[in-house]
This record gives sequence, structure tokens and C-alpha cells, in this order.
Amino acid sequence: MTMAGNYSADIQAILQGSRHLADAVRYGDEMLPRFENGNAAYAGWWGEEGGDDDFANAVGDQVRREQQQVTDTVLAITSGFMALVDAVAAEADHVQRPQTQAVDDIEAQGSGSENRR
Repeated sequence: MTMAGNYSADIQAILQGSRHLADAVRYGDEMLPRFENGNAAYAGWWGEEGGDDDFANAVGDQVRREQQQVTDTVLAITSGFMALVDAVAAEADHVQRPQTQAVDDIEAQGSGSENRR
């Protein structure tokens, strides 16, 4: 139970949330190479471009555009998660900073009173 005017925050919970976000970033980082490797395994399956293969000539550019769109989307999502991880870490720092400063001030007062004896 907290009294009016008191402020409390669970810094570990904030940091734990940041770790979950960092895991999401890691999964995104792992997803892109898997996607690119999968694309490489199927490259050219639509036919030979540049010759008489009308289907290959028609879909080649579309396939590359779609692959690039997926890559761009994964990078944007991963970048967004990274910004969120940084914001959560900064939030934890802002929450913890007054506590750290208070402990430092108490220690400084304690050492100052010992010097006066």
C-alpha cells in the first residue's frame, strides 16, 4: 500500500519488458537471413528471363519487387522495435536516476557528518 505523494516503480519489470522487446528484435534479425536464403533457393524457378519466356519476363521484376518489400518491411519493424527498446531503457534510467541520486546524497551526508566528529 502506498501513501499519497509517494512514488514507486518496478525498475526490474521495466527492464524485463525491454528484454522481451530485444528478443523480438533478435527474431526479426534472424528472420531476414532465413527469408533471403529461402528466396535464393527458389531464384529463377519462374523461368529464364530476357529471352522468349514470356512468363519469366513478366513475373521476374514483380518477384524482386515483392522480395524487396518484405525485406524493407522486416527492417522497418526491427528498427521500430530497436527504437522501442532504447525508449524503455531510457525510461528505466529516468526512473532509477532519482533513487541513485538520493542514495548518493545520503552517503555524502553520512560521510560529511563523520568528518565533523
